[in-house]
Amino acid sequence: VIQAVFFGICVLTDLSSLLTRGSDSQEQERQLKKLISLRDWMMAVLAFPVGVFVVTMFWSIYIYDRELVYPKLLDNFIPAWLNHGMVSKVMQTLPCINKSVRHRFP
Repeated sequence: VIQAVFFGICVLTDLSSLLTRGSDSQEQERQLKKLISLRDWMMAVLAFPVGVFVVTMFWSIYIYDRELVYPKLLDNFIPAWLNHGMVSKVMQTLPCINKSVRHRFP
């Protein structure tokens, strides 16, 4: 849920930036800066730390006792490569998102 809310705020920030570009309204600029601050705060405080924690804990528990987090019964429905992709893709994309969020807007 945190990731979905964060990505929603990112889309809203991008759309707001595009719609207010070239505008002379001080109020719109102030609102956009607040939205950018909220997006950056969510990335630094919620999205990045929680994402790293979830991936780290999943694989740590998986190595310790796979049945606790991903029973072998699920292999019949979700192949191992898909599970690995779903869990690990978060860890791969978080640094890229962190870099783009921090440097996208001046």
